[in-house]
Amino acid sequence: MTKHSRPAWRLSSLKQLVLLSFLVVVTPFGILIYLATDALVEQSTEGRVLAQQALEVTRRGQQLERLAEDITRSARQYQILAKPEIRQRLDQFLTEYRQQLNIHSLTLQQPDTLQQINQLLDRIESDHASEAPSLLPLTGEINRQIDRVLDQRLQALNQTAQQTQARLSTQTFILLGIEALLILFLSLNIIRPVRRIAARIQAMGTGQEYQVEQVGGPDELVELDQQLDWLSRRLAEVEHEKQRFLRHMSHELKTPLTTLREGSDLLADQITGSLNPNQMEIANLLQSNSRQLQSLIEQLLDYSRLSQNEPLSLQQAALLPLIEEAVEPYKLLLEQKQITVHLPEQNIDWYTDRAMLLRILGNLISNAALYGTQQGLLSISLAVEEGELLVEVGNAGPVIPEEDLPHLFEPFYQGQNRRSGPVKGSGIGLSIVRDAADSLGAHVTLITNEDNYVCFRVCLPTPATGSDA
Repeated sequence: MTKHSRPAWRLSSLKQLVLLSFLVVVTPFGILIYLATDALVEQSTEGRVLAQQALEVTRRGQQLERLAEDITRSARQYQILAKPEIRQRLDQFLTEYRQQLNIHSLTLQQPDTLQQINQLLDRIESDHASEAPSLLPLTGEINRQIDRVLDQRLQALNQTAQQTQARLSTQTFILLGIEALLILFLSLNIIRPVRRIAARIQAMGTGQEYQVEQVGGPDELVELDQQLDWLSRRLAEVEHEKQRFLRHMSHELKTPLTTLREGSDLLADQITGSLNPNQMEIANLLQSNSRQLQSLIEQLLDYSRLSQNEPLSLQQAALLPLIEEAVEPYKLLLEQKQITVHLPEQNIDWYTDRAMLLRILGNLISNAALYGTQQGLLSISLAVEEGELLVEVGNAGPVIPEEDLPHLFEPFYQGQNRRSGPVKGSGIGLSIVRDAADSLGAHVTLITNEDNYVCFRVCLPTPATGSDA
């Protein structure tokens, strides 16, 4: 088999396509996980830093408040007792307070309160101890300002988290959109050739021709298409051999059958001499069954010709003489079974293929004669309704079982009912009727199947180039 040429960028293997599809599905999720993890780590780090800062600021604020209380208490004691050791302790508290305040001031955004505290501390150091009680409310104000700064940072962190979430959502939709396009592209590379192969297999199964450009895609599907090419050619060869076998076999059977029919006709007509009743009965039996065998052989030939889609020969045809011609081969059988035949009273001319319509009528009449009951009825009618020719062939006889109805027009299907006579049917009569009707653009249906009466109807449309009378 020749290798299928493909562009260099095309994947050559179904396995590669599957692996690429897997990567297409996994990669966007991997990217999303990486981006989400990175954002989560960043947010977690910022949150941890903010929490640590809040804890340190809270502790420092509490320490400042304790130092402010100590300074206020020491200043009051020094104001009352004026002892050096109290002054020394006060100076120590003021030094610690300034150190903590300097660290605390790094977080402040408004220096006004800080300036007031520094001025107050200077005055306390300059023997204005009476102003020390003002330090505690100023310290509280400093802590509240720092709390507001921390709240602003927390809000900023929350806003950043929301922005990150929105960014990740946008990236997710973009990546999923790209992934969907890639999946669609890759799936089409598999689905398109699979559909073509499926359509080709269906066409092969129904016997239709299927012409389409060469299947592309993965090598496995291209190879399968090439194998279908081989199978199609092989089936065509087998079909040709089958048709050739049918033609040759039918021809080989018709040659001795012609001699048999001529001999039985000579005996039945008593050309070679008089026959006693027993001999006459045997001669008639030979004549009847040779006709039935000829009918079977002609059915095989018809089936072979219909399988090859013979071209139609449309012409104006008188239908009543055509019906009489179709009945003629079965007159002897109809007389033996004492079946009453009702033919149309008026002739209708119709534009059709005369030979094809004769096949339809011949096989329907053959079934009616072979399956009809003794002293029964064979009725053939013609009618034109709404531009269609309706041909109905009905007979008195056993109804067709329900389980046989779905298979009526299948070739070589043998139903439960058995035809009369020693020659077994071929099971292709109604199949020939259906195929011949299809070639004429007509359709055949079973319209009556009850009360010991079976009737088939053939509906022939008016051809575009024809007319009815």
